[in-house]
Amino acid sequence: MEASESLTVTTLLVGYDAAWTRNNSGALAAVLHQDDGKYVDIGPPEVADYEHAENAIEQWQRSLKPTATLILLDQPTIVTNSSGQRPVEQIACSVISKCRGGMQPAHTGRADMFGSTAPVWPFLKRFGGAANPLSITAATCVYETYPALAMVALDWLLEDSRVNGRLPKYNPARPKTFSVEDWRHVCARALQEFARRGLTTVATWIDDARRNAAPRKADQDQLDACLCLLVAFHLAEQRLCLMLGDLQSGYIVVPHSCPMFAELEARCKRIGRQPSQWLTPFQVSPAALRCSEHTVDFATTELRTS
Repeated sequence: MEASESLTVTTLLVGYDAAWTRNNSGALAAVLHQDDGKYVDIGPPEVADYEHAENAIEQWQRSLKPTATLILLDQPTIVTNSSGQRPVEQIACSVISKCRGGMQPAHTGRADMFGSTAPVWPFLKRFGGAANPLSITAATCVYETYPALAMVALDWLLEDSRVNGRLPKYNPARPKTFSVEDWRHVCARALQEFARRGLTTVATWIDDARRNAAPRKADQDQLDACLCLLVAFHLAEQRLCLMLGDLQSGYIVVPHSCPMFAELEARCKRIGRQPSQWLTPFQVSPAALRCSEHTVDFATTELRTS
């Protein structure tokens, strides 16, 4: 089903696997979420550098006139440290490494990505800056997410000699570790999520990608944009999500899962951080995305595993 003016559109949901640097391209995926809970296709994922992404999002906002826009961005949105890891990365990297994954540190010393002239800052400024995941304060909100951690939360891990399982190796730009079986696994799981929401345009793209035995890096970027979009689904559907980190040093928003939360809580304690200050389960209140004033707080949820 394609978008039309007869539909009541409440929220534009965008997943952006960002370009990180000025000379690279990432990918963009977007859908509409109506106030009756239904989704509407607006097109397949597409390759997008920052300029293309900015223009595409603004064009959707002009033509579709959503009440709110949620942009889930796979790139750090708050970076104040000049070297090393942000606190959010110090916490999350343990979970990622247990699953045979790696997490790049974000710091301003990486000038092309996070220096004063990096392209992420104009993008954020154009859409109101890094938003507070716990409160809607503007019609457009940009939140940092991380597909690898989202896959852990959603239990998309593969069997491995390690108890926790392992993250899929599906990046074709790394031929030494890339596995076409892992690529198909991620595509198959994403396909299920989009198909069951009736998003046939995106689902068809993912199904075609799943059948591709030799995907390119651009294909993976587009798939990761879809994974960012899945996190937006959890927000729009008022599912329990997790804000890991804080608004001063940086945060990541992903779906909540009890096993992952327990691991992150234990990690906080091991490195001397108070879990309640760094792990915030929350969900969007039912009225939040319908509020024309955009000042409705999200509901935080106290959750402890020990």
